[in-house]
Amino acid sequence: MDVVPEDLAELVHRAARATAPYLADLATLRRRARVRRRRRTATAVAGLVVLVALTGGAVPLLVGGHRSGAPLAAPSPSLPVSSSSTVPGSPPPTPAPAQRLLLSGDGGTVRPHRGGPEIGLLGGAADELRSDGSVVRHRVPAGWQETVALPDGRLVGLKLTDLMPGVRRTDGPDVAGLSVKLMVLSTDGRAEVSREVRVRGQAFRLAGADARYAYLVRDGVGLVSHELTTGREKTLIRVPTKVDGELPFREADVTAGRVVSVTGPADMTRCQLDVRRLAGGSRLSRLTVAGECAPSVRLSPDGSLVAVPYRRPNGRNLDYRLAILDTATGQLRADQPLGTASPTYGMTGGGTWGAAWVDDTTVRVVWAQLPDEPRKVYSVAELARVLTVSAQ
Repeated sequence: MDVVPEDLAELVHRAARATAPYLADLATLRRRARVRRRRRTATAVAGLVVLVALTGGAVPLLVGGHRSGAPLAAPSPSLPVSSSSTVPGSPPPTPAPAQRLLLSGDGGTVRPHRGGPEIGLLGGAADELRSDGSVVRHRVPAGWQETVALPDGRLVGLKLTDLMPGVRRTDGPDVAGLSVKLMVLSTDGRAEVSREVRVRGQAFRLAGADARYAYLVRDGVGLVSHELTTGREKTLIRVPTKVDGELPFREADVTAGRVVSVTGPADMTRCQLDVRRLAGGSRLSRLTVAGECAPSVRLSPDGSLVAVPYRRPNGRNLDYRLAILDTATGQLRADQPLGTASPTYGMTGGGTWGAAWVDDTTVRVVWAQLPDEPRKVYSVAELARVLTVSAQ
């Protein structure tokens, strides 16, 4: 269930068909969604269900010690909380989580009956789940993609703009008239940084960010650090070629001087990840989990653990689980069920929609599941539930 965000739909419609996978292709965004949707539909018919990590639902799930997940509150604006508002004698406020939790991932819709309503699940461009259960919908510019939330409240992302609207031309990495800017948005939505980072003819993606750097994966180069203040780039880990036609460091997370990324081809029986040092690129460990990697792989704040959502077939359904592994030894520290996704009109009915660590041992995961009889296009915020898993 992949779909181009609404704010990019017009750009995609105007662009020509692409020739090769590339994050910044206008037409490829829609083509990849169609291809994946057809492949997943065929897989569901075959009994393995479509392979998507993000969709919606409202069934009770296991949270932490097998408790029902708390439903999310209605979307609300982000409001500062003053320490002077604390009532005397009341318990101290709950500490803020170590990592911010964005509702991120794929989504999609389908019209199962001619003339009937469209159904499905879609997430916002930059929706954040706060520790109190409310959802903040950050204001981001049109064409915004690949959001990274910094601890200080800012957002880092990419903004795609068609500079030649209405002009048909050959698409692909060499397409003319396409701008891709790296942007840093302040807590009030103001653009602190807006810098062109596209190199014509080169595929790339945003892998992560911190207070000083954005980390970009560039085709033919590898993982580079892009200094936010100056724009200077430095190659951290050189990987000059693609793997299986994909850019390296896919499903990557960068934290505490380390980068974790999914490696190897998609495989329903094995999820493989590499953990490397940013300085020098030496591999610390190669981790494996008995299932296919799902989105939202996250390193703990100190880099000692990694949370890995994964899925494996169960008849026509997909069982989703979350594993926590030691990044140095590969020891399994937790392995807990999240939920079961069933096919719904050729779409996967559930999946993970983001993860973030509360502290160095506890992680929150967002799960969403379509209702048994979906009747409309749902937002992730209205159907999502939060599950908590702790390392043992």
